Formats: sequence, structure tokens, C-alpha cells
Amino acid sequence: MRIEDLQFFIRIAELGSLSGAGREIGLSPSAASARLTTLEKVFGAQLFARTTRRTTLTEAGRILLQHGRAAVDEIDQARSVLEATTEAPRGSLRISCNTFFGRKHILPYLVEFRTLYPDIQLEMDISDRMVDLIEEGYDIAIRGAPLADSSLLARRLGGNPRALCASPDYLARKGIPTNPEDLVNHDCISLPSVPVWYFNGPEGEVGFEVQKPVIKGDSGDLTYDAALHGLGLSLKSLAHVWEDLRDGRLVAVMEDYKVARTGAIWAVYPPSQFVPPKVTAFVDFLISKYGRPPYWDTDYRAPEAVNLGERPAKLS
Repeated sequence: MRIEDLQFFIRIAELGSLSGAGREIGLSPSAASARLTTLEKVFGAQLFARTTRRTTLTEAGRILLQHGRAAVDEIDQARSVLEATTEAPRGSLRISCNTFFGRKHILPYLVEFRTLYPDIQLEMDISDRMVDLIEEGYDIAIRGAPLADSSLLARRLGGNPRALCASPDYLARKGIPTNPEDLVNHDCISLPSVPVWYFNGPEGEVGFEVQKPVIKGDSGDLTYDAALHGLGLSLKSLAHVWEDLRDGRLVAVMEDYKVARTGAIWAVYPPSQFVPPKVTAFVDFLISKYGRPPYWDTDYRAPEAVNLGERPAKLS
């Protein structure tokens, strides 16, 4: 018996039609019937009760279907694992990431990645929308929130420290807040997805609900630009604003109240018994570019920070 014969049997059961399963693989009705008869002889049992209108499983057929599906799945998994160990990374790689991270930490490196892996075709969704990897068919997503329990696989790209920050001219006009209570007298820039700001203070975690933001938007880039232009205070990932804090375009405030619930930056992908080579290649490449830790997870005030956060180096 060939594995193709077992797959043919499963397809007959799924369609409830011998002729329909035969048409899918280019068999005439007589050839499809002969192939099924051969399979029934191998197992020594009638697998389907056939009439001119219906093809239904017998008891023997139901038993074979249950175990046959499991066998085919195991063989498919074995084939995939073997291919993963021998194949060079290739094929379409669908990536989802938020706007700032895609523009700042992925796009600048893609020329080098394409040079290393010319057989991988890239497709990117750069937006602040949280996609459903499995339902929408993405290979990988970059996420910067605390990682919820799920069936998704994940690899950590780096920490995700955050800071409450504003432009120097805003702070000159409005003053510098030193604790969450001060925030009621300040202009706050918010995202609908983050209605409460959490801080770790001397007495534990403190929450501040942003009830009347001076501006609200669904884009991390909008809140970033609004802070740079002096509209108010914004809660930002250091992966976004590290250079701005280093160079003084933004100023971190309330440093006795570190931002809480920061999580890390993760590469997440759908569950599988093996990870496709194209996904492994992409994640390994990003980690090699960012380093451990990535520069945004280091102190922007340190003397050595002056040369960090620049555009990627030339190909080595």
C-alpha cells in the first residue's frame, strides 16, 4: 500500500464521493473504483457502502479513517522535519510588527537579510493592529507587550523598558511631575489600548487612569510625534525613544516611579512541531543585529551610549 492510496481513501471519506475524490487527482470513475477495490483487498475489508447516490463508511472504514488520518499526519510531520534540516531558507515570509519597530528596527536591516537569503520573499504588515497569526496566515509577529499565555511559540529579542517622557519645552511650560498624583495637572498623550499607566513606586504598583488626554490616537508614531512637538507627556518604549532621550529631544520624568508591566519584545509564531527554516533564519538574524542586550535595553546616559543606536553597519 502506498501513502497516496491512504490519502485517497481519506479524501473519499471527506467528500462522501468516490468519483469526486477521483476527479481531484485526474482519475476516471472506473479507475477510482479500481483503486479503492485494491485498497479494500489490502485490508481485507469493505471500507465503503456504495450506492449510485451515496458513498458511506462501513465500520471497518471508520476504524481505518481514525488511524489512517493519524498515520498520514505523522508522515507529513516527519517529512516537514526532515525538509527543515536539509533545506535552505526559502519561500514567502509574512511578518507583522507595529509601525515604529518595523521602520526603526527591521527595515534598515533588510538589504543585508536579502543578501544573505535571496530565496526568501518578504511580505510585511507594518501597523499597530494586533493580527491573528493563525487565522490570517502570518509566519511571525513582533510584539512588545507582556506575552499572554497562548499556544504561540516565542523567542525573546530583548527587554522592553518604557519611560514617561516629554519634550524640554513642554516641561519648561508645565513643570516636571515627580509622582503619579502630579499627573492630574499635566497634559497626557494616550493610546486607547493603554488607558491606565502603571508605575512601580516606593510602596508598590500605582495606576494612573488617563481620563482626559490632550490627544488620543491609535498609532505609537502619533503619540511619539505629539511628545516631540511639545503636546504633553507620553508613555513610550525605549526601543522607540532611546536616542531621543540620549540626545535630549525628550526627557524622562518620574524616575522614582519606573513604568511597570513592561514585558519584553518577542518574536512569536504559530505552534508547530518544527519551526520553518525561513522563520529561524529571520529571528536569528535580528538577534545577531540587536545584540544581547540590544542597545535600547542599556543606559542611554552612559558615556558609551553616544555611538549606539545609529544606522546598521555595512555588510561584514
